[in-house]
Amino acid sequence: MSDKERIEKVMSSLGLNARQFAAEIHIQPGTISNMMAGRNNPSLEVMKRIMERYPTLNPEWLIAGRGVMWRTEPGKDPGLFDAQAPDPQEKTTRTKTKEEPQIPAAPPKQISRIVVYYTDNTFEEFYTNNRQ
Repeated sequence: MSDKERIEKVMSSLGLNARQFAAEIHIQPGTISNMMAGRNNPSLEVMKRIMERYPTLNPEWLIAGRGVMWRTEPGKDPGLFDAQAPDPQEKTTRTKTKEEPQIPAAPPKQISRIVVYYTDNTFEEFYTNNRQ
C-alpha cells in the first residue's frame, strides 16, 4: 500500500474529505489534492502534521505500512495508563537450561518531579517531599 493509499484510508476511517482533512492537519487543500492525484508524494512535514493531529494513529503504519492503523480508537487521546501492564497475579513458568548469573537488583527509583504540559504552552511542576 502506498503513502497516498494509507492517507486515503486515514481520511476514510475518519469520515473526512480531502478539504476537511487538509483543514484538520493545517495544510493547503491543494497539497492534499496534488497527493491524491499522484502529482506529489506526501512530505515529511505532512506526515508529521498527520501524526501530531491524530496521536492514536500508528506512525509505523502511516510511514512504512507495518502494523495496525490505530493504536487505540480514533479520536480517543492515548492516556497515560492505556498500555496493558502485565498481570502481577499471572504466573509464568520458565525452564532453566543452565545456571543464570545473578544480577544485583538496582535500588528502587523514586519520583522527584512531575511536569504537566498544557495545550496553551504553559506547564506546572510538582515536586515530592524528598526533593534534593
